[in-house]
Amino acid sequence: MGVWMVGMLMALLPVVPGPESGFVRAEGTRLTLDGRPYVMSGLNVYNAASDGDCWYPMSLGRSLRQMRGNVIRVWFFQRLATKDGRRDWRALDRVLATARRHGVKVLPVLTDQWGKCEWSGYKTESWYRGGYREIDPGGTVSYRDWVAEAVRRYRHDPAIAMWTLVNEAEAKPSGAAGCGPGATEALRDFSDDVGAVAKAASPAHLLTLGTMGGGQCGTAAQNYQEVYASPALDVCEYHDYHEPDEAIPGNEFDGLAVRLAQCGALDKPLFVGEAGIDPKATGGLRGRSRAYAVKMSAQFAAGVVGFVVWAWCDAGRTDGDAFVVRPRDPVLKVLDKWTRRKPRL
Repeated sequence: MGVWMVGMLMALLPVVPGPESGFVRAEGTRLTLDGRPYVMSGLNVYNAASDGDCWYPMSLGRSLRQMRGNVIRVWFFQRLATKDGRRDWRALDRVLATARRHGVKVLPVLTDQWGKCEWSGYKTESWYRGGYREIDPGGTVSYRDWVAEAVRRYRHDPAIAMWTLVNEAEAKPSGAAGCGPGATEALRDFSDDVGAVAKAASPAHLLTLGTMGGGQCGTAAQNYQEVYASPALDVCEYHDYHEPDEAIPGNEFDGLAVRLAQCGALDKPLFVGEAGIDPKATGGLRGRSRAYAVKMSAQFAAGVVGFVVWAWCDAGRTDGDAFVVRPRDPVLKVLDKWTRRKPRL
């Protein structure tokens, strides 16, 4: 076979990136990408894989041409990859392919604490203690097996910045109940077990549990550090829906400064996976964008490695969500600033 023919055949083979090619890494309390400092800024686009059964169906390509930032946070739930009782990856594949074309990383979330856009409802402490091993109502496999299946499928894809096990994990006997004495143990054991499953499926990708970080059951005060000490978890997470003028939000027990110190002690980075400000509290969209600019400047200076605003909407309805960001919102310029900024290690 001639050299030219070998070259043609090689060009037709799929490119499988090596573990050093385009993957986001954690180096101490910072993130890097291809050896350079990496800071995430972007938007929650949780319905990007929806065909209408999770908020509204959207054109992600069109949206990405309008929004700013270098990451999007998206629901990658089993329900969104199941059609007529069978696995259908097309929607999830399309999200990653579209993000890749636009040079944007994806933060996929594998299930939701509140049961939104899923078959099941609120996830109780008993779910974290073993219910996640049972087949999902309406699903084909258990949550644990879904994690293995999804993460393994995309193990070679550097478009994924990191995986999130649960959106806003907390462990309570019921949604209306108070905290039980075993909440921290339940979350830690869950993180150890399912985290190990995810790491075995894709050692190259980073992993976070996914927490609000504001003192919820299982992660209050020092319990937050105990949970994130799990060897399977690479990155800590915090959500900021605090007052617009709280640049570094929260109290002395569960505030962002406390979480940064705890994650620093673990030598792990921390990112803000959701941040929301109601424009009514700031006199309108311009006031909100200024409040976001102050928060982002303060939080990045304090050591946060990512800030992801809630939530993108390019349709007419908001479903009562006061925090939505639409095309031409002035906050997009704030995100663009941080996307272009070159951070130092």
